[in-house]
Amino acid sequence: MVDEISFSLVSILVIMGISLAFAIGANDETLSALVGAGVIKFRIALIVGGIATAFGMILFSQNVGKTVGEDILGSGVKYTDFMLLAVLISSIIWLIIGSLAGIPLSSTHSTVGSIFGVLIVYALSQGGINLESALNYDKLLEVVLGWFFSPALGLLVTFIIFKIVAKFYLSRLRGLNQIEKAEKNFNWLLLVTVIFAEIWVGANSAECIGIFYGIYSSNFITIEQYWISVIICGIFVFLGIFFAGRFVIRNLASHMTNARPSEGVILQSSSALILMIATFLGLPISHSHVIVFCIIGLNLSQKKEIDKKGILKMGLYWVLTFPVAAILAGLLYWIFIFFGLS
Repeated sequence: MVDEISFSLVSILVIMGISLAFAIGANDETLSALVGAGVIKFRIALIVGGIATAFGMILFSQNVGKTVGEDILGSGVKYTDFMLLAVLISSIIWLIIGSLAGIPLSSTHSTVGSIFGVLIVYALSQGGINLESALNYDKLLEVVLGWFFSPALGLLVTFIIFKIVAKFYLSRLRGLNQIEKAEKNFNWLLLVTVIFAEIWVGANSAECIGIFYGIYSSNFITIEQYWISVIICGIFVFLGIFFAGRFVIRNLASHMTNARPSEGVILQSSSALILMIATFLGLPISHSHVIVFCIIGLNLSQKKEIDKKGILKMGLYWVLTFPVAAILAGLLYWIFIFFGLS
């Protein structure tokens, strides 16, 4: 009977992990610049972007997955099945709220916040475990610092790249014909850079992979089952973008109809570069934070007005994500403990 319950619960965890992959795809906004510029048809953009994201998640997400699924835990601490279930439920609920509101939230903040809340409750409820040993605070500090440094780098890198491109190329264009021709060329370069960016979005938005890494490292599944799950996650992140991501993408794309393709290329190149570096370092960061600060950097470089109201609205959700996810996941896990399930 115990084995049957464990098998059923692990099956639920697998389904929930795959659902998280879908939710990550549903909350991805990378295609907004491409759709706003009208380079290719909306449906084709969803397909191309979804494939690129799935490709990145399957092939390059392992470092970030290991951070979420193992390294952030304290020495000797292993996930239990109900700990993982609480993390998954909390993360998915918050991401769905963001998707329905048309606001790109951080899947990283949501998942790491959920893990934090669960581990705090775990430490308080288990004998021999204290708050100091429940978490790997050095790794957690690296992750949190990455959340602060990555947006700042996005702003700085975008500002510098635009100034360089403007000085050595854009400022030398003469007449409307030259400008229009240059922007048409940037259209196809934008397509390439968005695909490149989506690959690293998939690789870094690997919270679902982290969950499966946690299931594997806790000996609930085999290495073969782990890799099958990774591939399935890639498929479902594609489905999330195609069927549900269109709401966030359309919302942001509607504000980008006047943006030049050259600007989109600069934005996506900057964010992709930062995501790629963070992925190789095994640091899960927020792409939505990075891209918004890239936009701010672009506006500052052009001395344009910044949408402070919109940024404040997104900022409010960002600030709320970690504590709300932590409280929700901690509460769920406490309920499981209260009913003797964990």
